[in-house]
Amino acid sequence: MRWLPLWLLVVTACSPKLPDGTHLLPEAETVDLRIGDQLRTERKGSNFFTFVSVLEDSRCPRGVQCIQAGRAVVEVQLLRGGTLQTETIVIDGNAIPTDRGPLQILRLEPYPDAAVDDPAPYRMVVRSAD
Repeated sequence: MRWLPLWLLVVTACSPKLPDGTHLLPEAETVDLRIGDQLRTERKGSNFFTFVSVLEDSRCPRGVQCIQAGRAVVEVQLLRGGTLQTETIVIDGNAIPTDRGPLQILRLEPYPDAAVDDPAPYRMVVRSAD
């Protein structure tokens, strides 16, 4: 029992810490990404997806009646065909192909709200589509 704390220290020290803003993509779980955050599938692997920016957020705010629903459009970098590519994606819940498997962009948060003057920073919610 005396060795248990030492063993935990060794295991923790051997597991490399991910750089700030880098997330592992767990299967069947969602990940919230802030602008600039990156995804990888394994701790020592390379990043395969980066949330670069929000290009458009014309979604109809809560509390407002709109003629159209609007849309959310983001810029991402993803690894496809061995090359890092910058792409414009309309967030609609569809899966996009990457070299690490399909990735589903579920939504962009926070959703616009007419009653909120200073919304929180954007977060994109994603999950593996395998």
